[in-house]
Amino acid sequence: MNSALECFWVALRLGLTSFGGPVAHISYFREEYVTRRNWISEARFGELMSLTQFIPGPGSSQLGAAIGHERAGLPGGLAAWVGFTLPSALVLVLVALGIGDLSGDHASGALRGLKLVALAVVTGALLGMRKSLAPDLRRLALALFVLVILWFFTAPWMTLVMITFAGFVGVFTLSAGEEIEKKKTSGRGFLGWVALIAFFVLLFLSLGDQGPLAGIYRAGSLVFGGGHVVLPLLQESMVPEYMDKEIFLGGYGATQGVPGPVFTFAAFLGAKANIFGNPWLGAGAALIAVFLPGMLLLGGTLKIWGRLRGKRWAQRAVNGANAAVVGVLGVALIRMATDGTISGWGDALGVAVLFLILSRKLVPVWALVLISAGGGALLF
Repeated sequence: MNSALECFWVALRLGLTSFGGPVAHISYFREEYVTRRNWISEARFGELMSLTQFIPGPGSSQLGAAIGHERAGLPGGLAAWVGFTLPSALVLVLVALGIGDLSGDHASGALRGLKLVALAVVTGALLGMRKSLAPDLRRLALALFVLVILWFFTAPWMTLVMITFAGFVGVFTLSAGEEIEKKKTSGRGFLGWVALIAFFVLLFLSLGDQGPLAGIYRAGSLVFGGGHVVLPLLQESMVPEYMDKEIFLGGYGATQGVPGPVFTFAAFLGAKANIFGNPWLGAGAALIAVFLPGMLLLGGTLKIWGRLRGKRWAQRAVNGANAAVVGVLGVALIRMATDGTISGWGDALGVAVLFLILSRKLVPVWALVLISAGGGALLF
């Protein structure tokens, strides 16, 4: 199979089954790309995850695109982004057009089942990444330190600060080891600089434009911390000029019921605002506007970072940053478990059973997701 086409089909399946938000998405990616398909190593996965935490935009989508780029170059990156984004975007356009209903008792039960399986997947990812990325006492201590700090300081930008801090500590306290695989980078990074310049030029132009697409682009440019943080920026751009607040919040509520990236909420907004006089064109334009800034930054940083990562100090920094990633995932897991996802012993037992099935590889992850959704619809 053509590598880019393979990236699309694998990402499409992930886009259909990856519920639970950005942290759960990362865990699904690890299971699919690292454990099941062995497309990249655990260390490279952690490195790319660290890198995508440094730049604004949808972290899980950027990570998926970066893995697609590793597999099949630029076509693979684009194919991975389209595959992961397409399912939820289509559903949200249909919701905007008044087709489909994500409410009701069965839907609520299915979402509960999906939350439990997402918790099991994140638990498996945390244990696996701890073993690979924080295997010794120094890196484990660094991961725990990051976890504690992020538990008490919840501002989205603190994740960026702690990964930077861990990288700095790694330069002076960790060995380079063999964790960072050697990978040649072609060219002189020219396209990377072009992407970065394009990002800043478009951002500058958007500052003087009050149109919906300019506002959506600004939101995608300035958000750290995942899709939920983008809500106030999008609301500022769309309400009340282009839609009522009730419609905006209704669409955002529907977004919680679909798989894939939260940033596809922009498809709902573009369809409702009827940009270019057509809901489908509006949805497509809004999707490009919200994802483009993060993807331009990703293209720029990947190219430039590729020329630095072979240096010993950079390898030590990455080892420290990868340890921080374990802490980031750890605090996210704790928050998932304590925010109402587990509401009793029955839920806890369900998570334990799902984790056991996952760890023993008795059922593929995508099938386990479907089983959990169906079971939740019937039982809850």
